[in-house]
Amino acid sequence: MTLPTERPLTLACVAGQSATAAALNEALAALFPGATVVEVDTGIERVVPDGIDCAVVDAAVNDAAGIDVLRGLRARGYAGALVLVIDPSKPLSPADEASLARAGARSCTLRGDGLAPLGAAIADAMLVHADGAENGGASQTLRSLRQTQRLIAAGELAMRLQHSINNPLAALLAEAQLLELETLAPDHRESVERIIELCRRVVDVVRGLDGVGRA
Repeated sequence: MTLPTERPLTLACVAGQSATAAALNEALAALFPGATVVEVDTGIERVVPDGIDCAVVDAAVNDAAGIDVLRGLRARGYAGALVLVIDPSKPLSPADEASLARAGARSCTLRGDGLAPLGAAIADAMLVHADGAENGGASQTLRSLRQTQRLIAAGELAMRLQHSINNPLAALLAEAQLLELETLAPDHRESVERIIELCRRVVDVVRGLDGVGRA
C-alpha cells in the first residue's frame, strides 16, 4: 500500500524497441503498479529525464551493449540509481563488473520464472544512491520497495509451492478414487474415503495459494 506522504516512484526503462525491452517495461509495471515508468530510447534521447528515482538499462539497447549505454548515461550527467539487466548467456567481463561497481549500479537478469531479483536490484541500487541515509521521501520510497520485494517473494514462493504440490496431490487423489471403486473391507473403505477427504482439503488450501501468488 502506498503511504499518504510517499512520493510516487518514477522509473526509467532505458531500452530500444525489442521484445525484451517490452518485457522489461511490463516487468517494471508489474513490480511497481503505483509507479510511473518512463520509456527512454537512447536512439532518440541522449539523457534520462529529471525526477527519475532509478534507471533500468536493458542488456542491449539499439545494438549497443547495455553496459556501454550505462556508462554513457553517467558520462552525460545522470547521477541517480542505476540497474543493468544482463543477458544470462552473455555475462559481464571482470572489467565491466568493475565499471558497474564504480558507477554505483546493480545488475540482475530478467527471467520468466520470477521478478524478485529485479525488484531487489532496484531497491539495492536506490540504497547505494542514497548512501545509506534513509530520510524524507527517500525513506518512504525505500520502505515501499522493501514491502514490494516481500510481497513478490511471498507470491513467487506460493506459486512454486502450488506447482510442487499439485501434481503429486492430483495423482494421489486419482489413485484413491480408483481404489474406492474396488471391493474393499469396511475398514479399508473407510480409510480410502478418509484419504480422499483429506486430499480434497489440501486441494482447497492449494487453491488459496493461487490468490497469494497472483496478488
